[in-house]
Amino acid sequence: MEKDLYPMSLRLSAQLHKRLEECAARLKIKRHTLAQNALEAVIEAIEKNGYRLSLPMQFQFRNETDSEITRYPEAPSELSRVEECGPAYTAKGRKTG
Repeated sequence: MEKDLYPMSLRLSAQLHKRLEECAARLKIKRHTLAQNALEAVIEAIEKNGYRLSLPMQFQFRNETDSEITRYPEAPSELSRVEECGPAYTAKGRKTG
């Protein structure tokens, strides 16, 4: 992947930010990695669709049919003990003297 040549800020609602944070934690990746890959997938899909867009957009994995999407159980309401620990990339506090 290329270096970030064009940094960008996004304003997310509190609910969407929380969902992004939870999803990234469960996948054990950073939020910006998840957001960047999602944006790349959306742009690619729009380009392949002749720059036509229907809202609301729906996401489907490449190898899934519509009937396969429903096979996933409902998301657990609580995090597992491993997920509660948070991502492994958190920074330690700095010692002040």
